[in-house]
Amino acid sequence: MRFHKLAIGLIMAGLVAGLGYKGYDEFNSQAKEPAVSIATDDSVLGGLEVGQRAPALELETVEGERLSLADYNGQPVVVNFWATWCPPCREELPELIRFSDETGVPVLGVNITNNERRGRRDVDAFLEEVPLSFPVLLDKDGEAVKTYRIVAMPTTYVIGSDGVITAKQVGPVDFDWLRDKTK
Repeated sequence: MRFHKLAIGLIMAGLVAGLGYKGYDEFNSQAKEPAVSIATDDSVLGGLEVGQRAPALELETVEGERLSLADYNGQPVVVNFWATWCPPCREELPELIRFSDETGVPVLGVNITNNERRGRRDVDAFLEEVPLSFPVLLDKDGEAVKTYRIVAMPTTYVIGSDGVITAKQVGPVDFDWLRDKTK
């Protein structure tokens, strides 16, 4: 009986030692591989880039009017793509409202309506809770998202008075960033 316990103990110790060596060997082989660099260039995130001409944009507002980016020719404008369910989008809205109200620079909030759970009803409910002082355009079929190649929300473009993109931010913006990019 003792012999069996000793044999089982030795087998178990051998298995544990073998697994430990195998894990150590794999750890060492991975440590010798070169580290993968993390991209810090915003261009890998997709979308249009600074220096490109902003594509035409014409959508219906929540009030049912047609609004076009061309309506703002000759002045800088901020175009912000957002959704009601997006926490960073909600986080930046007070900054966008403050910027629009204090500077007079037009802000266009493009809601990605086709990505809302209940579509327009979600947008209307949200705007009752958080009224915005700038126009909200409804991208019902996702055409603006495709045209601007939006891959993450929120995404904000600053378009200069000449219609060229002068700044881009993937992720939330704040008042200072907006002010600096629209000077």
